[in-house]
Amino acid sequence: MSGKRPRRLITKITDLIGNTPIIKIDKKLHGLNNVELYAKLEYLNPFGSLKDRTALGMLRDNLQEISSQGRRVIETSSGNTAKALQCICNVNGIEFTTVTNRIRVSESRNILRFIGTDVMEVSKDVDTVAMIEEMTLRDPSAYFHTTQYSNRKNIEAHKVTGDEILEDIGKVDYFIHVLGTSGSGRGIAQRLSADNNQLKTVGVVTSAESYIPGIRSVTELGSCGFFNREEYDSIEEVSANTAKCYMKKLCRQMGILAGVSSGAAFAAAVSYLKREEEKHQASANTIEFSEEMTDRDLLDNTLKKAVIVVCDRLETYANFIKENRFYKYHVLGNTYIIVDAVDNSTPLSIEFVKRICHKEYGAGADGLIYGPLEPTDHLEQAGHLVSTGHLNPGQVYEYKAYNKDGSEVKSALFASMIFAKYLKDKEVVKSDSIPVKIAEQKMSVEFLNREATRIKVTIKEPVIKGVRKIGGLEYINVYLGNENLVREEQNPTKEMITERGEEIHASGEFPDGVNIQLVNIISRNHIQIETFERGVGYTLASGTSVMASCFAMKGRLGTSVSVHTPGGICKVDLNSYSITAEVFKIFEGEFEM
Repeated sequence: MSGKRPRRLITKITDLIGNTPIIKIDKKLHGLNNVELYAKLEYLNPFGSLKDRTALGMLRDNLQEISSQGRRVIETSSGNTAKALQCICNVNGIEFTTVTNRIRVSESRNILRFIGTDVMEVSKDVDTVAMIEEMTLRDPSAYFHTTQYSNRKNIEAHKVTGDEILEDIGKVDYFIHVLGTSGSGRGIAQRLSADNNQLKTVGVVTSAESYIPGIRSVTELGSCGFFNREEYDSIEEVSANTAKCYMKKLCRQMGILAGVSSGAAFAAAVSYLKREEEKHQASANTIEFSEEMTDRDLLDNTLKKAVIVVCDRLETYANFIKENRFYKYHVLGNTYIIVDAVDNSTPLSIEFVKRICHKEYGAGADGLIYGPLEPTDHLEQAGHLVSTGHLNPGQVYEYKAYNKDGSEVKSALFASMIFAKYLKDKEVVKSDSIPVKIAEQKMSVEFLNREATRIKVTIKEPVIKGVRKIGGLEYINVYLGNENLVREEQNPTKEMITERGEEIHASGEFPDGVNIQLVNIISRNHIQIETFERGVGYTLASGTSVMASCFAMKGRLGTSVSVHTPGGICKVDLNSYSITAEVFKIFEGEFEM
């Protein structure tokens, strides 16, 4: 060995926290003419994120006391803070619990459990901070709450980050950071603004229809612990798709293995700074230049510096960044594949619908849901389903649905429940009731429990179109946006409904297809049904079939009816024309186009 290399022997892993490098992002990636854009590489901290500084800052002064008293560190965190706290606790012989309802990335949960975290997951309606405060109040000697949302040490830890930036590149004109607890961004911004009182600070949030791990949405700014709107010159919204796109630029063209939030910060920086350049272009053109001014003088007069933070690493988001994701849900065994129109910009062909719904060669389902859609901008071009991938606040949540044979669904109550449940799971919707639209049918969807699994759909009154005689048998023709034939039978079976269904479809009486239901009236408040569904065939349950059956027999039924299907039981209210059932997610995966 030459002996020139400095020794890097450390006594503890936390010695590596901080002093991260900063890199100038290639102009080819951002196209800015008058701004140098830098990235502070916080993902190079030993536990993988800028939260390493936060965790150490909140624990450092109390580690010996916590350890000697045998207390457990507790915090509410869904990822990076919890990971850093656990690692620091591990090397100090301390136990750690995170109380959270925000883990949406499976890798985060798996990593936390692998490194020893007690992960206490609670439902979305629980105030996790209040829950921890209650736990510590009940047994103050058992817990040490790091209080990241209000602990000033969160901010102080990142003033040092600001110092490092100033030491490396000098005065900063723009600082762009994502909003989580807002502690790290606030600490850095305070230090940078102390050096330059003209600093412009930009906060980054997700757009209302998107989810990006580690970032609050525009509707959640109130839950950003240290957020103060007056300290920001702009709040920029970024969609998950855009964040992934800019994350990919950093990974593929700069070799920076950045996480999704870093992609969001990069995207917001480019968008905001380009607007700033346009705004200042006119004034820049009025500058009077003298012949004595050198190129360097001109550069010094116009060039500014902007900084983003690469918060964490790519690897944690392996599942989140997968493209062409799908999700499978069911209501009473009526299964649908969901393809998110916002997250999947690739057009989906009718052949693809048939392939993914195939029970042997695909994921297997009765149909496919494609949404949410922008109401007037959903197109069908050259046999492909296309969405703009944008939503407007306050709109009706619209989707398209397709049977497993590729035919379009005109009315779907269970599919609407599944679609609404997916939007709730994705946190696109926060309210307990939303309007949903499929084809020309609008309906109201209500979430009846905190897990949002028990769901009620209310529609307008169905229409009885009369009696149809097919194959020598009479059926009541009920219209709910699609055609339904209902007939009473004492002991309906799968074989019976399949035979009748195939016969009716072969008759050509309904060129666009029809749902057929055989109904056994058990009592005024209970019926049993078997269903043969258009575009599907025999099925365990169908929402429109359930409602059509009850409406066709309403003269012999009470107002509240329990409907027994092969897939389970649901409730129908014939006063409000609503149906209530349980909705469950089965699994998720990715498809190949």
